[in-house]
Amino acid sequence: MNILHIDRSSFVHKTVRQGIESGNVKYSVCTSISEAFVILRQTDIDLILTGIELSDGTASELLDRLKSTEFRDTPVILLTSDDNLNVRDKYFSLGVVDFIIKNGTFIEELNEYINFFHENSRLMSAMQDASIAVLDDSKFSIQVIKSTLSLAGINNPDIYEDPVELIETKKIYDIYLLDMVLPNMSGKQILMKLRKSNPFATILMVSSSEHYNTILHVLETGADDYIIKPFDSRMMLARLKTNFRNYLLIKELQKQKEIVSEMSVTDPLTGAKNRRFIFERLDIEINNAKRTKRPLSILMIDLDNFKAVNDNYGHPMGDLVLKALAELFMSNIRPSDTFSRYGGEEFMLIMPETSIEAAQGTALRLKQLFSEVEIADFKDRPAISFSGGLVEWKGEELDMCIKLADDLLYKAKSGGKNTICI
Repeated sequence: MNILHIDRSSFVHKTVRQGIESGNVKYSVCTSISEAFVILRQTDIDLILTGIELSDGTASELLDRLKSTEFRDTPVILLTSDDNLNVRDKYFSLGVVDFIIKNGTFIEELNEYINFFHENSRLMSAMQDASIAVLDDSKFSIQVIKSTLSLAGINNPDIYEDPVELIETKKIYDIYLLDMVLPNMSGKQILMKLRKSNPFATILMVSSSEHYNTILHVLETGADDYIIKPFDSRMMLARLKTNFRNYLLIKELQKQKEIVSEMSVTDPLTGAKNRRFIFERLDIEINNAKRTKRPLSILMIDLDNFKAVNDNYGHPMGDLVLKALAELFMSNIRPSDTFSRYGGEEFMLIMPETSIEAAQGTALRLKQLFSEVEIADFKDRPAISFSGGLVEWKGEELDMCIKLADDLLYKAKSGGKNTICI
């Protein structure tokens, strides 16, 4: 971020330079309007800070000159010791974006603005990466919207002139810009269909209608905003950014919700599903097996001699063994299978649409692979193995099915270990 600070006082320059917290700021200073324009032509300035009295004029003269140049959209913040409402009114009317009083906390306030502009830059970058659909049957309107979007670096929106084509496309967009008056279907009808299929997308309606009832109804139907033609490009982009920011916040909340949900059903040590999840999954798979008449096999396994590993090599090594087993299973089963940590060193594998014969082949293959696993720093170790109890569900209650697998596991353990009982 490039900041230009115009002020007669070198002390104020030094104070601001030392107070700026961000390491991503290039800070340029000068004392006059003429010097400011030299810097503006040489450097792409993102934010201008100015005092009221400058060495060759005033801030009002600076703002007046900026208006007639290509730098007119560069935000200007006034830094002053004069906390006067008339001064505030004057400079806000001239176009400053804010007014910061030079007091004991003004540097903190300035840093908040700098952080805001960094966030705004990230928002613009996200908008440039977003998928955007424009629906309008007027080629002139489409050109105006495309030109407006290009100001934000958005150069390739998907253009639709026929509403049916947009509705029938399988592509889901982050942002929709929709005209209200269209052939074959009204903008409101399209809005309702899009909102149903994509409830969180940013949807802006663009229309020449200024009637209060029309605007109110469209907003109540689900539009995020309503922009009246002809529109100011900067205002449209500002409103688009505001609504897209909300969209990104919703997406982030959804992502966090998914992470929390996943954590609640995942064993933190091994990354396998946990005991809570397995019973919910078993209910689903048993119901599927009932409906489809397809087989369902369940494998209960337990690490052999795991207590000796912990006693002789320590619990950290025991944890490595548990993780190695989980990683092996999760890397060598089908997406439709479910592997979970049932408790301690006991695990369960659910294999839908799998006969007992096929499940036995899978269990033996995994047992062989596990015997070949190498674990770092586990030198001169005894061979690690697991025993298992394998059942095919035959219509019994869930508790009975699990008990049967557990009984078979106990049989495998008491019969010499490193085996699978069916």
